[in-house]
Amino acid sequence: MIAIVQKKKISYLVSLDKDKSPGVYKKIVGTLQGVEQSGYISELVIKDTNPGFLAQFVEAIDSFDGEVLIIRSLCQYNFYLIPALIRAKSRGKKVILDIPTPNVVAFKELYNTNTSWLRKFKDVSYLALSGPVPFWFSTKILQYAQEGSWFALGNHKRTLLVGNGINVAAIQERKQAPLFDGTCLNLVCVASLNYWHGVDRLIKAMAIFNSEDYRLKIHLKIVGNGAVLTSLQELVEELSMQKYIQFLGFLDGENLYQEYEAAHLAVGSLALFRKNLNSASELKSREYCAAGIPFIGVGDDPDFPPNTPFRTQLPNRENINDLTDFFRNFNPDCLSYSPNQLRKFAWQNLDFSVKMKEILNAVGD
Repeated sequence: MIAIVQKKKISYLVSLDKDKSPGVYKKIVGTLQGVEQSGYISELVIKDTNPGFLAQFVEAIDSFDGEVLIIRSLCQYNFYLIPALIRAKSRGKKVILDIPTPNVVAFKELYNTNTSWLRKFKDVSYLALSGPVPFWFSTKILQYAQEGSWFALGNHKRTLLVGNGINVAAIQERKQAPLFDGTCLNLVCVASLNYWHGVDRLIKAMAIFNSEDYRLKIHLKIVGNGAVLTSLQELVEELSMQKYIQFLGFLDGENLYQEYEAAHLAVGSLALFRKNLNSASELKSREYCAAGIPFIGVGDDPDFPPNTPFRTQLPNRENINDLTDFFRNFNPDCLSYSPNQLRKFAWQNLDFSVKMKEILNAVGD
């Protein structure tokens, strides 16, 4: 008689409006695809973001009947989950807390939100006072960038610093890289534009470099919308850079692929220091890699060592001389890697299936 081995179940619990946060939803779905590719049964449990969701979260934790429960951090409200986490541990459940943004950064973001002073005071107080305590009752903590010392207190051994995963198969690989003749360097920047992307730094550096007597000229296409779009458009006009910089708005599918096909280099975040970060795990950099485009960025990334030949790592600071010097001393060797080489790296290091194996091995399941 053949014994039937029951697959273990891994659930992901999140409070989410997927229409307002499609990127987050896409990432979670990809994570669960990685779970299934690793030989487990996956389950997505979504609770709404309306008042009362905290009680729903506690109920979901208490009724969880699988082996591993992944909970997307509730940030300043994590303290509310402590009793439920204790009960889950007593039932032998393994709980992973997924922290998409380090709490030290979230604290700053909460302080700068456009809400009433009373709400702002409550939120930052909850987060600061609960500090590292909610994480003490988890099996593992997933972090994608270094956490602040207060929030990391007592959590170093249970923290796993990982890079974000992507669904490599869902990203079209470009057929070939465009030729570089030394006169025109085409950049593409795809982002939900915000201050930490540092596109303003890039625009200013381009204005300086393109005004100098160099044979090479830098061209940039900006794909996406966001909080700083208008200010960036005004900056381009102020510096008379319309000839070199285009704003294309949101693109996907074939339209986005065409821009990837035409770009020599892609642009990741250039101002992590504005979020008090020295490292980050950017999804867009991973998508560039899967599509087969070399790229530039600042700060460390857990999946791309400093010597990664197709990722140019610039200093993580405000000084735009770093960018102008990069253009003045541009070395086309960073363009010499085929799309297939980058794609292979993405399959081996960035795909959701790889990430989930790493996480589950760390949990010991």
